[in-house]
Amino acid sequence: MHRQFARRLEAKTRWRREIPVPPPGMVEAIVQQWVGAPTGQPGEPVRILRRQVLQVGAQIADRIISMLGEPPVSQKVLSPLSSQEIRARVKACPKLPSLRSIQGALSELLSSEQRYAGQIGDVIRRDPGLTTRLLRLVNSAYFGLSQKVTNLEEAVFFVGIRQIRELAAMTPVIEDFKKMAGPHASTWRGFWQHCIAVASLTRDLMTCVLVKEDDLNYVAGLVHDVGWLVMATAFPDHWMEIQRRSAAGNGNSMVNELGVLGMRHTEIGALFLECQDLSPSLANTSRFHHHPGGAGPDINLPSAVQIADLLACQAGMGRGGDLDHEVADAWLRASGWETLFGPNSDRERARAQDLLRRSVERLPLLLECLV
Repeated sequence: MHRQFARRLEAKTRWRREIPVPPPGMVEAIVQQWVGAPTGQPGEPVRILRRQVLQVGAQIADRIISMLGEPPVSQKVLSPLSSQEIRARVKACPKLPSLRSIQGALSELLSSEQRYAGQIGDVIRRDPGLTTRLLRLVNSAYFGLSQKVTNLEEAVFFVGIRQIRELAAMTPVIEDFKKMAGPHASTWRGFWQHCIAVASLTRDLMTCVLVKEDDLNYVAGLVHDVGWLVMATAFPDHWMEIQRRSAAGNGNSMVNELGVLGMRHTEIGALFLECQDLSPSLANTSRFHHHPGGAGPDINLPSAVQIADLLACQAGMGRGGDLDHEVADAWLRASGWETLFGPNSDRERARAQDLLRRSVERLPLLLECLV
């Protein structure tokens, strides 16, 4: 037994002699670089890691550090930015040229009293993205046609003018959103779907309150959460920390945005849209779509977007910027619902609810083929 113990002790001593002793301060420097924390102020995980690194030597330390990779965002020191710095970064974000044009020639044609499928098809044919989406839509399960449609004029006939108008408004905006998202655009698919769902529901709601149909209503729903995309583009570290806190249940997203970055996505979106020289209604809707009461006289559109946003989140249509809005029937208790339908009769309220529920049933198939 004594000989076995001696052999084990000799093997253990030889193993330790083969590992070179790290120079003074080397291990501390490696640990400090990984955790991003000043030496002398480590948290409990840092103390444990440092003690382990000192025990096994520099070679194993290098292997551990290489396996750990980049430090988690939560351990980086992030401070809220000043309003001036936030505004400067938002102003430097790329423009969205589509928001100023929204398919000018097609919009004029669709608005005219005399319009023909052939003329509309000719205009659509000039835009490959719009052409692709139109053919994908008409051949999807949403329409359930028995034969495949390859002719644009036939596609226009089956899809209808309203859906063409929505495609014309949505396609260039989503394409610009994807350019802004850069190489990570594919990870935003749920966001695009949420934006389209809110846009469609917003148009339905504005139709219910007898407002003249306007493409601006659809576009307002489409860009209501653009501040979330701008935040991810211009403030990536802050955005990741906001996501982490919200997903972990550490406060709602609006509180975390203010605490981590210093400004909410609603205000960032409004600032971005103001830089585009667009209709003030779009910036106003972005700024107040969570709290329409502050929108002033132009309260109907933010109210409609508030309801559409809550309903889309509850129905699981895409993934919006807010992680804490999936509350059952929150859209019926929203302030916007009272604004739009408060003076109406029970019959009119029931009609609006029925229209929205039917829209929610049909939208998932539509979203799958559009994005």
